[in-house]
Amino acid sequence: MVALWLFHLYQRRFKEAGTRKRIATLSLTMVLIFAWVTAWVFARYGIGDTWLLLVAALAVAVIIWQRKLMVPYRLLCVQCGKPLSVTRIFSHDSNKCEACEPAAMEGDRLR
Repeated sequence: MVALWLFHLYQRRFKEAGTRKRIATLSLTMVLIFAWVTAWVFARYGIGDTWLLLVAALAVAVIIWQRKLMVPYRLLCVQCGKPLSVTRIFSHDSNKCEACEPAAMEGDRLR
């Protein structure tokens, strides 16, 4: 959970270029927090661990159901098909390589 939070803070460096991917990171964090709290409640009240499989299945189902919101990451440029850099994969909403990206989006990065 802390790693996702730190990753979200890293994504803030890219300002407007990565808004959807920051929302995706927060959404995945919310699913993880829900599973964590549910596991704590189960442990607190002595509910069997086998029921956690249902919680895990529910978490995966939510991620699949909301995959456009929670998993917007692409490995290849949507315009030319070239592999994207790690920074582009995780921080830029356009999912385009440096050659295909308009120059205006490059200036959105905070310094």
